[in-house]
Amino acid sequence: MLLLTPREKKLLRRLAQGKTDQQIATEIGGRKDQIALQRKSLIERLQVQSQEQLEALVHEFASYPERSVEKPERRWRPP
Repeated sequence: MLLLTPREKKLLRRLAQGKTDQQIATEIGGRKDQIALQRKSLIERLQVQSQEQLEALVHEFASYPERSVEKPERRWRPP
């Protein structure tokens, strides 16, 4: 089973929304060329052969709700 990093999930979700590399870079941070490289890496990890296959996978992924993981509140403790 392939596990995606949180950043890969963010990237995949935005690809599902049809966003450009520049829009994704603005939203999740980074440069347009970094996002393009991450997209290429994601294509290799997912073992898809074309942009069309990636888009089909992305749309399938988009149907799953995004889970929010809440971090526990950190409390200040005296030294």
